Parts: sequence; C-alpha cells; structure tokens
Amino acid sequence: MTSRVKSKRPSRADQARATRRRIIETATRLFTADGYASTTMEKVAAQSGVAIQTMYYTFGTKGQVLCEAMEFAGAGEHDPIPVHQRPWMIEALAASSPYRSLALGVEHGVDIYQRAAPLWPAVNAAAVVDPAVERYWRGVTSGRRAGMRRLVGRISELDGLRTGLDVERATDIMFVLNGHAIFQGLVIEAAWNLPTYKAWLYSTLVQQLLSPGHPDASATKNLTFARGRPREFTT
Repeated sequence: MTSRVKSKRPSRADQARATRRRIIETATRLFTADGYASTTMEKVAAQSGVAIQTMYYTFGTKGQVLCEAMEFAGAGEHDPIPVHQRPWMIEALAASSPYRSLALGVEHGVDIYQRAAPLWPAVNAAAVVDPAVERYWRGVTSGRRAGMRRLVGRISELDGLRTGLDVERATDIMFVLNGHAIFQGLVIEAAWNLPTYKAWLYSTLVQQLLSPGHPDASATKNLTFARGRPREFTT
C-alpha cells in the first residue's frame, strides 16, 4: 500500500504575506515605469490580481504602497532587516582597518542606491503632495546619515581620520559625497558603470577622510571594484 504525503496548505497568514509581496512587486514595477501620478491603486490591484478593496485594506493609501515598494527596492528583498543589522554593516563596524570599513560602506551603500534609484522620481513627486511620504523620506535620509556616522565613528576609533577632522565634520563630507545627487549625476546621467563609480567614490573618500599613509592593499578584497579600477582612481 502506497502512502501519500499530503502537501501542507498555506496558512491564511502565509497567503496574506504572499499577496502583499505580489502587490509590492507589481507596484515597484509600475511606479518605476509610469511614475507616481499615473500609478493608481486600481492599476496596481488589477495587475496584481487582487480586488481594490484588498489594496486599501492592506495598505490604506497609495503613498504607503510606495514607501513599502521603496523598502523592498532598497533592500532587494521583502521584510528586510535594518541596515545596521545586515552582515556587511556588522563586518564594516568590526573591521580592524579604516580602509576596509570604508570600502565595505561604499560597496554595499552604492548597491542600495542602484536598486532604489529607479523609484526616486516617484518618491520625490509623492513627497510634494503626500505629507506621509515626505515624512518617510526624511526618515530615510536621517537613517542614511546615522548609518554613515556609525561608519565614520568606527574609522575614528581606529585613528583613521585625518588630523583635525572630527566625526561630525567627516560625516558631513561622507553624507554629501556618498549622496543621491552625485550618484544620479555620474551613474544615471553620465552613465558610469558601477565598478568605476565605486572606485572613484572610494578613492575620493579615502583622500577626503583618511589619514595619509600606506593604504590597506586588501581593503577591497572580494568587492566588485577590487579589480580593473581605472588608474586615476587608485589610491
């Protein structure tokens, strides 16, 4: 007699999570392709295969859908853990070399920008008309600065900052140089590829933030800009 193994049916909670994820993925695609104004709740519902009532019950507003789409895009996964708890940030904050700490921050911080940048126009448009999105985006900006300050704090602990440069001023410099506007200008508008951009950013931050000396040759080991960096961007 052959026994049959019954497949376990998804629970309601699992089904709800799957539906939410499908909606977020659909919304991410539509916000990116069509912009904020043209992406309606009705359009997202139709292309997600859910009732419009489900959209409002699950998210409440289009602005909330966009905020969750941004979280998904930035992390590259659903239900992401906070940046300061991600393995690469833990490694960066435990690094014994200021160069390695900085290199990890560049590598993974730029990757976040690459994933999130297609949604920036929608977020900027939404923030003008939706106070909740504007507050969300201010929170993202504040969190980004706080993460950079933690990274700079570790570099300072390693006596890696230039003489006369304190943590606050160094954070200011990193926040501007490793910011959305420069990424937009060089990667999106000038069409720099990511390894070239990362190499330039790393080299620039080293020059601006770190004490002069012999750089850590292994700082960029196993990172995407470790090889083939343009000569003018080497340190």
